[in-house]
Amino acid sequence: MDDLLYGIHPLYEALAAGRRRFKKVYVSKNRGTKGVQALLERVRAGGIPVQYKVPDFFRSHLGDSVHQGVAAQVGRFPIVDEDEILKGAETDGRLPLVLALDGVVDPQNLGSLVRSALAMGVHGIIFPKARSAPLSPSVSKASAGAMEHMLFARVPNLVAVLQRLKKAGLWVVGAHGGSERPVDQADFNVGLVLVIGGENKGIRPLVRKTCDYLVSVPQKGTIDSLNAAVAGAIVMYEIVRQRRK
Repeated sequence: MDDLLYGIHPLYEALAAGRRRFKKVYVSKNRGTKGVQALLERVRAGGIPVQYKVPDFFRSHLGDSVHQGVAAQVGRFPIVDEDEILKGAETDGRLPLVLALDGVVDPQNLGSLVRSALAMGVHGIIFPKARSAPLSPSVSKASAGAMEHMLFARVPNLVAVLQRLKKAGLWVVGAHGGSERPVDQADFNVGLVLVIGGENKGIRPLVRKTCDYLVSVPQKGTIDSLNAAVAGAIVMYEIVRQRRK
């Protein structure tokens, strides 16, 4: 089954990544070429058919989504297994950094996490088949196309995979608001799997027990907690900051 990918950045990045088959590109008759010219040049260079559609086409297929007057019929996003992520990390020459998401169901949060993960050099993202947002066009749009460049493994049992990664030599660290260890007092100069919990319940108890240790982001003020995307970005940055030293 195909996806209807939409938005300038997702389409451009999907073309650049080269991991999806493009079948058709749709452009609204009401939009000019400003901002989309480079995308269309790349589309035509790849021999991909372009069809110009009335605005109702986009409204009927994409509703209120911010599609920017462009969309494409593309193949489904490719999923890998955790072995491919590990292999990529081993050949990269940097300390492995893998992101594990436990129950992130909001597409905007997932897109933001993916965008931060790509910027911070994460080698791949692991998430369970249940209780997770699908890798949909809305996630690609929320990530500004970063999703198209990231490796994802969808696993039936997150705990079992984390245990396997620990046996492979990686440390598993969970971001948990109840931890008394501030994120800047942990040592991240080892191969890591960073676990980020869902928006409402955080990391599930069994997944928490599987972690080697937990870290928290120190906070001030009256708000109880950061959302998954913000907390994840802060911890990922601290990991990269320490490794740069």
